[in-house]
Amino acid sequence: MSKYLSLAAAFIVILTACREEVRIPDINGKTLSMIRSNVILTADSTRLTLEEDSIKKVFYLVRHAEKDTTIKEEPPLTKAGLERAARLSDILRGTRVDAIYSTMTLRTMFTADSIADIKAMQILPYDNKNLKALIDTLGVHGEYNRVLIVGHSNTIPAITNTLAGRDVFKKAFDENEYDNFVIVVTRKSGIRDVYTLKY
Repeated sequence: MSKYLSLAAAFIVILTACREEVRIPDINGKTLSMIRSNVILTADSTRLTLEEDSIKKVFYLVRHAEKDTTIKEEPPLTKAGLERAARLSDILRGTRVDAIYSTMTLRTMFTADSIADIKAMQILPYDNKNLKALIDTLGVHGEYNRVLIVGHSNTIPAITNTLAGRDVFKKAFDENEYDNFVIVVTRKSGIRDVYTLKY
């Protein structure tokens, strides 16, 4: 009997060794090129495919683009900021977006404006002083399964950590840091994947 158990164990070891290992590419820190359907492409041609059957929700989170720091009250975007907002719309043009949330400031609204125009969508407001209300809203709306959230240097890390269920970011983004693009994928299994990219 022990001879058969040994043979069975050896057979399992051989099968396990022969099975092709599924490797998920590490895209963290890479520059995002585009998202087409469920395929995330980076500038160095790395491809990460999100398996549709396993996904519950996908959140795209960005801070507003470069603002005019010479204006203290309601600063608009600079030329570089407008270019970054256009880049955001290019990245998301070929993928599904069910809702776009933004705080009600010029810099966040202008960042979200191009993609809202392309998708013919209304920008939904949220209060950056009441992030719990936003998180509660995102949980209630089952029809919003692909959501873009535009916020600020302190709110996007906080929203990311809440959606991820762990501390992805230990502090706010630096004041001159505008290029973070975070993707939080919540799976039907309860697992939450976070991808921290640049754009």
